[in-house]
Amino acid sequence: MKVIALTWWWTWWHIYPLLSIYNYLKDDKNFKFIWVWEQGSLEDEEAYKNKIPFEDISAWKVRRYFDKRNLYEPLKNISWVIQWMQLIKKHNIDIIFSKWWYVSLPLCIAWKMLWKKIYIHESDTVTWLSNKFIWQLATKIFYTFPNKKIDWKKHILTWQILNPELIDYIDNIDVPENPFLNVLVIAWSQGSTRIFENLLKILPELFNIKFHVILGEKNLHFRDNFRVFPNVIAHDFVTQKRLWKIYKNIDIAITRWWATTLWELNKFWIHSIIIPLKESANNHQVENAKYFKENFWSDIIYEDENIDFEILKLLQKYKNLRKIWLNLNDFFEPLKKIKENII
Repeated sequence: MKVIALTWWWTWWHIYPLLSIYNYLKDDKNFKFIWVWEQGSLEDEEAYKNKIPFEDISAWKVRRYFDKRNLYEPLKNISWVIQWMQLIKKHNIDIIFSKWWYVSLPLCIAWKMLWKKIYIHESDTVTWLSNKFIWQLATKIFYTFPNKKIDWKKHILTWQILNPELIDYIDNIDVPENPFLNVLVIAWSQGSTRIFENLLKILPELFNIKFHVILGEKNLHFRDNFRVFPNVIAHDFVTQKRLWKIYKNIDIAITRWWATTLWELNKFWIHSIIIPLKESANNHQVENAKYFKENFWSDIIYEDENIDFEILKLLQKYKNLRKIWLNLNDFFEPLKKIKENII
């Protein structure tokens, strides 16, 4: 049996690829999992709900700007590496599977010192600083988007890892005939307020379109604003186990950049209108959006444009658009490819 440590930190939609790997392999007796990060984090919560053993560990951010903490925090790397080495030996961990971010850096250093295998998954078109360093140590790197690396034994294009829970409960794949255009607004937390505010401006003109709006915990104050419109259903939050019920009926989605969400929409054959966050680090939201525009005919609305007018114009353009099928045939291929490469 191989023990796999999952590590990541930041948002729900980068946690889900790790949870997807667990859900895909949890019934395979050849693997055992442990999730590593800080106590009280989103990871801790997900590990508890899914009965995955969890270990609390320390990690600090490496800042690419002047900050006095940069003078002493790098010195803590030694203690972090020692912590990780003790953790690896305690649980007899064989494999680390890391998304990215600074939490993975001391773990990967410890891993290499103990001659263990490191696997990384890069979700975005733009590679982040910590992953650029960890690449040198990694056994293999899996990519959501095509890359220019030439060592295909180490750099492997898998496409995005999607959660099996998303389709586990689908009763049939027949697409309903919608008399009206069905639109999903799924912006989650980062910068979603701007999208909701602009949408509310034009909703009185879109009475012949049915909307599903997923608010997220930081936007619950919009609930009453949306519920005054009879053609809008506002959801506080939707789990992966329930999300398919919405996706199946949706023709168009207004969304941010999240790679997981963009690929989920693609698998349910939903046309995406992407509004990338202009202040995103390394401009990665814009680059992800450009890829989907070039390859899947997605539309992009930039934040320096008149967002409400552009949304209105596109929804009027697509008023007769209806999807006719789902795109689920190769849903598990990324997970299969990862499993083949870590055995």
